[in-house]
Amino acid sequence: MWRRAAACLVVTVLAVAVAVFGFAEDADAHGGVVLTLHGDGAGSVWVTAVWEDGHPVTEPIGMTMLATSSTGQRVGPAPLKRNGDAVTYSGTLMPGEWTVVADMGTPAIGRCEGVLHVAAAGATPAPDEKKCSPPPVSAAAAPPPGTSSSVSLSWIWYSLGAIAVLGALGFLFFRPARPAPKKRTEPRKARR
Repeated sequence: MWRRAAACLVVTVLAVAVAVFGFAEDADAHGGVVLTLHGDGAGSVWVTAVWEDGHPVTEPIGMTMLATSSTGQRVGPAPLKRNGDAVTYSGTLMPGEWTVVADMGTPAIGRCEGVLHVAAAGATPAPDEKKCSPPPVSAAAAPPPGTSSSVSLSWIWYSLGAIAVLGALGFLFFRPARPAPKKRTEPRKARR
């Protein structure tokens, strides 16, 4: 029973590590994310996302949208769902002028804000599009002089964590077995 529980623990730890650290490295490799907010003019809203280096975002996307009309109506925050190369809002906005903010949480942090116009009934809808590039890296975020920004020592912490997990598992699997308690043997009583 303990071995089965330990095996489940190992698989869970490895899956979480790959999910968290694998996607983080992908985002670092591509740079920031470029979001483009689209509206068809009839109330449909969707967002497309590409990496700063031009590669498509193929990882799962976590994104929400908040829309506020010029008259004060609010829609959202509503989750956006992947639909092919875009993430879409499942509803439609009412006619009017809407300020739409799309926030991405995974696989990278991104934000796009734009004004979309939704045509009134009977009017010809005009599509809108707003492209939002990632914010530039500020000089304040630069490493202090004398340190290299290309050298990361995070692998040391990952290695120490893996050694600790393996040590705990080794203890569970290879600890000496306790001897079974001895049964007391009493002489049988004679039947009368």
